[in-house]
Amino acid sequence: MNLQRLGNQPVDQLMMFIIASMASLCTIGGMLYWLVIRDSESYLYMVTSLTASLFCWGILVIQKNLPKENVYTKLISPLIIFVVVVVTTLYNPLSLWHMWVAIAFCPILLSLLVDSKIYVYGCLIVMMYVVLLTIFGPTSVIVGDISPIIAAITRGVYTFGSAILGGVILVSRNQFKKRVEALAFQQQKQQVINLLQSFIPVGERKTQTSRKEIGEMSMLLKSLVKAYGGLRVQEWEIDLLSLLHFVSRVKLPDYMFEKEGKLSEFEFEVVQEHCYMAKELCEGIPDFQEVEKAFLYHHEKVDGTGYPYQLAGDQIPLLSQMLGLVEVFLALTTPRSYRQEMSQREAYAEIQKLVGHSFRADIVEIFGEIID
Repeated sequence: MNLQRLGNQPVDQLMMFIIASMASLCTIGGMLYWLVIRDSESYLYMVTSLTASLFCWGILVIQKNLPKENVYTKLISPLIIFVVVVVTTLYNPLSLWHMWVAIAFCPILLSLLVDSKIYVYGCLIVMMYVVLLTIFGPTSVIVGDISPIIAAITRGVYTFGSAILGGVILVSRNQFKKRVEALAFQQQKQQVINLLQSFIPVGERKTQTSRKEIGEMSMLLKSLVKAYGGLRVQEWEIDLLSLLHFVSRVKLPDYMFEKEGKLSEFEFEVVQEHCYMAKELCEGIPDFQEVEKAFLYHHEKVDGTGYPYQLAGDQIPLLSQMLGLVEVFLALTTPRSYRQEMSQREAYAEIQKLVGHSFRADIVEIFGEIID
């Protein structure tokens, strides 16, 4: 089963497909029943099930063709169902006393098609309709030996029970959808991680560094986030950021990792491209938005001279600032062919010089505490 596709499927369409399929099975059964028995009851069952089946498939077609961005689209199906049931219970051409039972099933149908808020309002409307139907409804709906009081109580019990059952279905449906979405997200995350991990050997070759740097960055970032406090960042997001940071180097030419001195204008433009790697991989995935944003802005500077958007001060996300700081620290403490690595204290002293220019003072101060 493709869980990602199932998780993205509109719930109302999925449920209506199930209902329409069940109605179609009933239609087939009704046809077989009529072919064998060939009486008025079997004919009525066949026609009723066929009508219900065509009705459900018709609603599904309407759902699929309505604009998804319209906020009222999800209300179309329950509204059509409610109107049809109301007309049926009022018109009641067969003069069946139990025809009102159709309206009692509205809460169950609603629970399959709408969200919690609409369901509550829908149930209230259904209950009000049942009350009005009991008081002012046509006499044809109360034909039989049952007294009006017992009929009213029966309607109330059935409708209330249907609302309770619909609520249980709605809760179960929401829990199922959350589980499917969680599994789909795990699939998406693992796909991104697998893709990035496949580039690790390339990154090691180009930069002449070890993949151990990924773990070091992740550890430092987690410690900094925890020490700073107040950030809603999950560990997997930090791990993904660290992996992205290492792998994003594959977009740069080999010679640039060994070049001393200032980059040319063209080379500087090339360097900026690696900031978009997270955006290219994660765009459109809601759960990855924080990772995408943090990585995109991790070269911005508090004085507005960074890249790619020249953000300044509080415009820069805190996680981006932290990632940029840890990146500089690891760069200074990692040996290069053209220079010796610095000690942690020496690297931190260099970072302190960048306070107010590249980094916020509070982040630099807390970082100094965690490396002591």
